[in-house]
Amino acid sequence: MIRLIAVSAALLLASAQVPAPPPLVEKITVNVVNVDVAVMDRRGHPVRGLDRQDFEIIEDDQAQEVSNFFVVDDAAPRLEARRDAPAAAAAPDDERFRRKVLVLVDNLNTSSRSRNEALGRLEVFINSHFDDGRYDWSVATVDSRVHLLMAMTSDKNALHAILTEISHSASRPQWNRGMPRDETLVAPQPDSKKGADPSTRGENNMALLDAAVNRSIQGFTEQVENFDDEMHLNEETMIAQTSVEAIAQAAQAFGSTEGRKMILLVTGNLPLASVSPAGMVGRNMNGNHLSDVTRNNSALATMRDVLVREANASNTSFYIVSAEGLEVQEQRTVNKANWDRPTFGSAAIDRSAMFWLANETGGAFLPGNRFDDSFADFDRRAANYYALGFMNHHGADSHYHHLTVRVKGHPEYKLQYRDGYAGASTDMQLQRSLRTTLGVSMQPNTLPLTLVVAPPQYRGLTAIVPITAAMNMESLQYITDTSGSRTRVHVYISVFDEEGRNIKLAKAFADIAVKPNESTTGRMTITIPPVMLSKGTYRIVVAIRDELTDHVGVTTQKVQV
Repeated sequence: MIRLIAVSAALLLASAQVPAPPPLVEKITVNVVNVDVAVMDRRGHPVRGLDRQDFEIIEDDQAQEVSNFFVVDDAAPRLEARRDAPAAAAAPDDERFRRKVLVLVDNLNTSSRSRNEALGRLEVFINSHFDDGRYDWSVATVDSRVHLLMAMTSDKNALHAILTEISHSASRPQWNRGMPRDETLVAPQPDSKKGADPSTRGENNMALLDAAVNRSIQGFTEQVENFDDEMHLNEETMIAQTSVEAIAQAAQAFGSTEGRKMILLVTGNLPLASVSPAGMVGRNMNGNHLSDVTRNNSALATMRDVLVREANASNTSFYIVSAEGLEVQEQRTVNKANWDRPTFGSAAIDRSAMFWLANETGGAFLPGNRFDDSFADFDRRAANYYALGFMNHHGADSHYHHLTVRVKGHPEYKLQYRDGYAGASTDMQLQRSLRTTLGVSMQPNTLPLTLVVAPPQYRGLTAIVPITAAMNMESLQYITDTSGSRTRVHVYISVFDEEGRNIKLAKAFADIAVKPNESTTGRMTITIPPVMLSKGTYRIVVAIRDELTDHVGVTTQKVQV
C-alpha cells in the first residue's frame, strides 16, 4: 500500500524558531555525559588497574557521581561492576567504543614535502599495525573548506589509494614561517667617561654623532619591523580564520555519530598562537601597533575557543600531527640597518596553540620529527583509556560546561580528556551535522530512504523544485490504541551549492495516522514543500528522523536548475 503524507508545517529556516508540536509521548530520557580518560604515568605509559572509586569528576565546580564505568584495554571494552551493586551489569555497547578516525590533511598550512612524508609513514604504520575492522577511517583535505575524499570504511586498500592520491596532488601552503620574535633590543650607548677631558672633545662629538645615527637607525628599524610584524599578524589572523572555519566543520560532522571519535589532523602549523606586544615592538611602542596586536590576539583566542568547543560538543578529539617536524628556519640577513643589534630572536614556529588545542579536546600533539613513534603513540592512547559517565542534570540547554577529572592520590599522573561538553539534543546534533557535506556523508543511516526530485518549475530567474521522499512504513515505530496507530517524523532539508557551501537548512514535521483497519506496512511517500532556488547546480539532502526511536534516514541528489 502506498500512502501519501504531507508535512504538517511549512519549511522554516533553522535559524528561526520552528514551532515544534507537543511530543507524541513523554519519553524518560537518561542523559549520560561520556568522558573518555587516558591515564599515563611519568614515562607516558598507560596506567592500568584503576577502578570507579579512583576517579572524581567535577562539572562547573560541582562534584559528580561516576554512574558509568568501562575499562578499555587494547580497544577491547569491559564493564567494571560497582562494588556496591551486586546485580549483573549490562554488556558494553560495541558502537560506543568503536574507533572512528577522520584523517584531515591541511593543504593550506603544510608543504607538499612534509605532508607526503607524514602520509607515507602513516601508510606504513597502517600496514604494520591495523587489521581490517579495528578502525573506521575517513579521509578529507582542508584548504578554504573541507573536501571529503573517502567516507567511513575499514578497508585498508581504499585508504591507501586515497592517501596515495593526496600525495600526488599539490598543496597550497600559505603559512610556513614563524612569527619573528626578538628576545632583546639593546641600543648602543656612548661612553660616559668621554667628555670629561677637553682633549677628547672631538672624539666625544664623533661618538655622540655615531650614537645619534645609531639611534636613528634603531628607531627606523623598529618602525619597519613593527609594520612587518603587524602585517604578518594580520595575515596570520586571516589565514587562521579560514582554517578554523573549515576544521570546525569537520568537528561538527561527528556530532550525531557514535563511537570513539578522533580527527587525525596532519598540518604544518595552525597559525593560532598569540604574540606578546611587549616582545615584538621593542622601545618604539606606538599605540596603533599595540591596538592592532591586541585585537588580533583577541581574535586568535576566540578562534581557539571555537575549535575546542565545537570538538567537545561533538565529543571529538584532535590528534595533531606536526608534519613539518623540527625544521631549520631561515637565517636573517645582516645589513647596515641591523649590524649593531643582538642575534635575531627565535624564529621557530610557535606550536603552543596546537598543543593546547589537542590537550583541551582529549587528544594529543604528535611531533613530526619521528612519525613512527607519533603514530604508535596515537594508537596506544586511542586503545587504552577509561570510559566514565555521569548524569546530565542540565538537559539540552546548549550551554558549555567545563569538566575536571582527577585520579585520587596520584597528582603525578597525566590525564587526557575533553575540557567540557555542550548539552545538545539529538535534533540539535543532527542539524549541526547536516550543515556540512562531510557531516552528511558521516551521518549513520538507519532508515532506508529514497529521494525523488521533480523537474524545476521556473518562475523568472528562480525555480520551484518539488521534492518527495519514500520509505517503508514498517521502518517506523508507532503508538497503537483503539483509535489506530500514529507516529511522527522530523523532516530536514539541507541544500549545498556547487562549491559545497550550505545555503539553506530547514525543518518540518509530518504526522502519520493509520486507521485501525489499515496496515502499517508498505511503501509511504512524504511530500515535502518545494524548495525555491536560483539557476545553478545544487545538492539537496533530505533527512528523516523517527521521533519515537531517533533513528535517521539520509538521502541526497544532485539538481541542475
